[in-house]
Amino acid sequence: MVGTTRDYIDHIRDRMPGEAIFLTDPPAVASFSPPVPKTEEIVCALWDLKTVRDNLTSFLRRHRLSLSGITCFDCESLYTAAAIAEEWDLPFPSTHAVIRCRDKLRSKQLWASSGIACPRVAKVSSPGDIRDFMKKTGGSVVLKPRSGSGSELTFRCDSEDMADPCYRIVLKRLRERTADPLFFLQTREGAPVICEEFIPGEEYSCDLFFDGKHATLLRLAKKYFLKELPIGTAVAYEIPSQFPPTLSRGGFLRQLEKAAGSLDLSASLCMADLVIRNGKPYLLELSPRLGGDCLPSMIEASCGVDMLRVAMEFAEGTMPDLPKEPAWNHVIGVRFHAKKSGVLQAITPALEEWKTNIYSQLWIRNPGDKIDLPPQDYRSWLLGHVTFSPKPDLEIAQQIELLMQSVKVDIC
Repeated sequence: MVGTTRDYIDHIRDRMPGEAIFLTDPPAVASFSPPVPKTEEIVCALWDLKTVRDNLTSFLRRHRLSLSGITCFDCESLYTAAAIAEEWDLPFPSTHAVIRCRDKLRSKQLWASSGIACPRVAKVSSPGDIRDFMKKTGGSVVLKPRSGSGSELTFRCDSEDMADPCYRIVLKRLRERTADPLFFLQTREGAPVICEEFIPGEEYSCDLFFDGKHATLLRLAKKYFLKELPIGTAVAYEIPSQFPPTLSRGGFLRQLEKAAGSLDLSASLCMADLVIRNGKPYLLELSPRLGGDCLPSMIEASCGVDMLRVAMEFAEGTMPDLPKEPAWNHVIGVRFHAKKSGVLQAITPALEEWKTNIYSQLWIRNPGDKIDLPPQDYRSWLLGHVTFSPKPDLEIAQQIELLMQSVKVDIC
């Protein structure tokens, strides 16, 4: 398991003891938790492939182990996972395919040339480039790093006046994070910043199995957002979700197959993000990993399937097998974000009136943790998530808002 968080490590060690070796980046090591035994975890800089190879080779020899598969849940670790897979001859998308997936400029250029609906995209080397692109698209645009994930260093520009300050912020933060594997393309390619056409509509996330030719949809989730949060920051997911009746499920799957093929993906478990405007799906991202964060706990609450187990078993050759949609329970996952920077004093959930609806809650920050907000930091401000079954007499968006109001966060 390459590059994951402590909550996932604890889950796997509890459910599947002794079945995984964890390759962990030093910043991801949990300071407030008991250390993972050295017989199960290798801690090293995952961007340094030589160090990774040397440490892994030494570890396997020392413990007389061999690798039966490799999996990864984090975008920034996909290239390292692919490089290990190539060296140890394990099934996984190639480094070439991973670069195509991670490159938000190249992937959309490939999709557009294959007739796949996606946002128009352009290289950006100055604020003037952003203004020119806005005139071309005739509307708002999204400014982001050429490689990245989610909402990190991503800004929506609704006017030409916003171009200059947003561009300067992205460049400044990228210079500060030159060693961050999340932005590895910034040091490999020119034009570290790109501009995408902003497409309004309802956003969805899905997991799929791509066998090299055909795609099978494993789950579909609707995303919920708040206007005051950075663009791309989902505050909640809803599963199961249904496509609008005007959208052909079969047609969408064929688009995903073409998209995966254009990226040269081999058999993979993938996550895709899309937005639906006027009944037409526009592909935003396709990555050879399953959806992470709160989605695995939501899926287990909904249909009883442990997606981390699915990922590990798939790495060893077992095909994914999830129940059909009628067997899924209606589930909402709410993500909690800090509203100010400082030192976390306490998180106090007052969820008594929701207790019969709550499946699980996980708080990943502890008292004493330093919290910074975007664009300074996009990780420490995520406090945790709660998974619950919605009440029948309230709109979903209203229930999400009420649940968020029921958790008091004290930061000084």
